[in-house]
Amino acid sequence: MKHLLTRLGWLVAGALGALIALELLFRLLPVSMGLQRAADTARWPLVYAEPHSRYAYSLSWSMRNAHRGMTNNYGHIAEQDFVALSRPVLVLGDSFIESLMNDPADTLQAQLGRRLGDPSAVYGLGVSGLSASGYVALGSLARTEFAPRAAVIAMIDGDLSESLLRAPASHYLVDTPSGYLLEFDPPDPPGWTTRVRKSVGDSALFRYLQANLQFAPANILKRPGAAVVPQTASPEAAASAKRVVDWMLEQLPASLGLEPRCIVLLLDSDRYAIYRAESATPPKDAPEARRYLVERARQLGFSVSDLEPVFRARHARDGVKFDHWPIDRHWNRVGHGVAADEAYRLLAGADAKSPGCLDRNVSAAAR
Repeated sequence: MKHLLTRLGWLVAGALGALIALELLFRLLPVSMGLQRAADTARWPLVYAEPHSRYAYSLSWSMRNAHRGMTNNYGHIAEQDFVALSRPVLVLGDSFIESLMNDPADTLQAQLGRRLGDPSAVYGLGVSGLSASGYVALGSLARTEFAPRAAVIAMIDGDLSESLLRAPASHYLVDTPSGYLLEFDPPDPPGWTTRVRKSVGDSALFRYLQANLQFAPANILKRPGAAVVPQTASPEAAASAKRVVDWMLEQLPASLGLEPRCIVLLLDSDRYAIYRAESATPPKDAPEARRYLVERARQLGFSVSDLEPVFRARHARDGVKFDHWPIDRHWNRVGHGVAADEAYRLLAGADAKSPGCLDRNVSAAAR
């Protein structure tokens, strides 16, 4: 019995030693170590993640497209801290604008700032999981905090339909007899894993299994082929998405404190379908709702760019890709650059159809 216990002790010690060695090894590698949500829920998502905290990003088992960085004073990914009442141009969006998978200098907001001749005058407020309802809520907080002079909103597929979905730490729409009502579902209280992370730090080995390998009990129990296909073809889904469009376009000017012409809407497209028709994916938002958004926004005086023909023409001309094909649909530096060009064109009045919104003396510095 004594010999058995001794052997078991050595076995446990060996296993612990191996785990410690693996943990030390993975701490040297670019394991995806995500952002920790800010504790200040009263101002979330204006204050998004823990300010001045480090993060790392990589994708898949091989840790491809690795990036490291630090959040700014508002917990956003940016090259500079934000200053209250500084009248910046705001760029609102979801994970496309958060842009962990790119260097901060390559993002829409950074490239737009350089085009305007003042990189510090454009603030990117990108929050993973945000949708149209969240942009309105975030815009209201940002208006009070920063007094923006213009805003750019990256509209991604799903931003309309996902506004009706309730989830922890999200702003969502509730259908009432008098119309949609914006509600907020506060985040869940910190669990034991969050408390451990804040007290002793992340485990690189655990994060590799969880983030890079997507290893989770829910994924193990998921049956093959059980993925949910978005039901965007139904007339009910299209009608609901159009109502979200009407609500958003009504709320945005007051939320941001801006005239519609000073609010740029950039509509993304299925870029994989541009590269190869067989790579097209079912849209989350009904195509007729997307068309309705473009048409109705222009009627109301918003500055709108449908990026689909812009991406298509650029790909036909240069053969470039606008994302991290084939592993990640988020925009890459080129995709962010195309979006920045369109935002600049509309904001600075470079398009004869648009009177522009920014002071021409400011925008001329980039020419």
